[in-house]
Amino acid sequence: MTRAGRALRWGLGIVLVLGAAAAAPLASRTVAPAWLPVAVAAPAATPEARGLQAIRAEEILADVRALTAPEMAGRAVGSPGIERAAGYLADAFRRIGLRPGGEAGGYLQPFEVVTGVRLAASNRLVVTWAPPGPGRAEFPVEQAFIPFAYSESGRAAGELLFAGYGITAPELHYDDYAGLDVRGRIVLVLTHEPQERNQQGPFRAPSAYRYTENRYKVLNAREHGAAAILIVADPLNHQGEPERLLPLREASPGATAGILAVQIRRSAAEALLSRAGRSLLALQQEIDAAMRPRSLVVPETRVDLEVALIRERGRTANVVGILPGTDPTLRDTALVIGAHYDHLGLGGEASLAPSQYREVHPGADDNASGVAGVLALARAFVAAGGARRTLIFVAFSGEELGLLGSSHFVRAPPVAISRVVAMFNLDMVGRLRHDNLYVQGVDTGAGLRDLVQEANQQVGLTLRSSGDGYGPSDHTAFYLKERPVLFFFTGPHQDYHRPSDTADKINAPGEARVVSLAYLLASRLANRSEAVAFVKPATAPPFAGVGGGYGAYFGSIPDFGESETAGVRLSGVRGGSPAERAGLKPGDIIVGFGGMAVKNLYDLTYALRTRRAGDEVEVVFLREGHEVRARAVLGSRQ
Repeated sequence: MTRAGRALRWGLGIVLVLGAAAAAPLASRTVAPAWLPVAVAAPAATPEARGLQAIRAEEILADVRALTAPEMAGRAVGSPGIERAAGYLADAFRRIGLRPGGEAGGYLQPFEVVTGVRLAASNRLVVTWAPPGPGRAEFPVEQAFIPFAYSESGRAAGELLFAGYGITAPELHYDDYAGLDVRGRIVLVLTHEPQERNQQGPFRAPSAYRYTENRYKVLNAREHGAAAILIVADPLNHQGEPERLLPLREASPGATAGILAVQIRRSAAEALLSRAGRSLLALQQEIDAAMRPRSLVVPETRVDLEVALIRERGRTANVVGILPGTDPTLRDTALVIGAHYDHLGLGGEASLAPSQYREVHPGADDNASGVAGVLALARAFVAAGGARRTLIFVAFSGEELGLLGSSHFVRAPPVAISRVVAMFNLDMVGRLRHDNLYVQGVDTGAGLRDLVQEANQQVGLTLRSSGDGYGPSDHTAFYLKERPVLFFFTGPHQDYHRPSDTADKINAPGEARVVSLAYLLASRLANRSEAVAFVKPATAPPFAGVGGGYGAYFGSIPDFGESETAGVRLSGVRGGSPAERAGLKPGDIIVGFGGMAVKNLYDLTYALRTRRAGDEVEVVFLREGHEVRARAVLGSRQ
């Protein structure tokens, strides 16, 4: 059976959960949420009031529980779990009364993605020692080593060099590569960072966390000219933990790193180090004790590495439901309300809990909460009898892989994108605390900020607003098409991208308030005769109060679609940003930044993280096939 067919076979248990939530006719629900003002809590005399009364915390929580049920297995793109989730959502849209908005008369809008990586036939790790010695040893793939999902395929051979933790941190006066000629050599490095257990250590600062990431270590080796990198779990701080190699099928494919990169077991690493007369543990202890590198060329030891990977492609789907407009003229225009329903599955590279290997990451707040909000909004508008404009409800797939579903949707929308009057995005809206709600995009439409404030008088949340329409979620795809957007977000928390993001931590009454604000705004935009005119903010600082990351601010907006060209293609640049002042434009492809080669978005991110506000850097980019060089003075993210 095809994937789309399997997606509809989603289990009797989930049907019963949804059936119980949807059994009572929406129009008959007259019990208003306790927080609503008395004027609204009265019997529903207006369509807007009927819609508000249909927003129920228990239904929101039931949807979150269904989407985080064990059979959903974390909803990873390309997995049976996300197919079950798609089936659940398609059936929910049908039960609510929405028309299909996908392909072939159904609710699913499929598109192709890279769903995983698997080993090809030829993957080899061979070490050769000069005499006297054992001569040669070959290590079996998947037992002694395994490539990272983002490794390049190919072959490399060269001398072995031990480079400590593989870190270059000039601001911390630490560099494992200092004084070494790395070019053409095979580098062996440890995971994590010096003095990992020391809470006062220099690498404990949030701005230094990037140095612990394997992908950073791979990039750093590449930039130093290494032919390949071998990464081994450090023995000093993790001796009691099971030593595991991350299987390719549970890794996030991502963009390739431009270098051969593999994980290797400690036993194999110790064998490779044997001619140095030192153990991994002894070398690590010396580094941590002195906070000084102990890098060395391993004498008379040559490594031959071959990596062969097959990047698998498959299909996933957005789930689209439509509530046609009631006005004969305005029904040709639409308001889009969306949230992504994919998550991390069993974790993999994107997990922030790497020690909880192969555990389900249920993604209750990220983003079952947002999808539950979309379903609640659909029920509310059906209870209200619809709106003058058409409403399009979308559950996006592929957000965790780079906004793939929303990018596909804006390329193939059920109505022309020019007729979309606005887009609302709900992402992580289930953890309302102290009444604080972040609303981004309030300056992307004329008068939108005032509309948000006016609607909130009825709900009473503490709004933390940002005018910018660009951010790391699905509204960005619409903003880049010059559509007004609003992004609703209740803030970060320590369970983000961890197995601990569970349904029991959802503040369902709080989410009902967030959804009610979104409903009031959507109702007023969908029922007014005049569309909100798109406005591109003159300046666009990162989202204040949520944390814009570490490093300097550049202001480039990447194109999240797939590209055959190495580098970062731009969809745009932020107004007043260093990128705009340097002359970059949509369509340019950044291939170098501050002396570092840029092959993908990860490279550009790490290049920015190594810089500070006020630094002047050279930016190399391609425009219509020609290389252009420009200077940019970087700004601050604050």
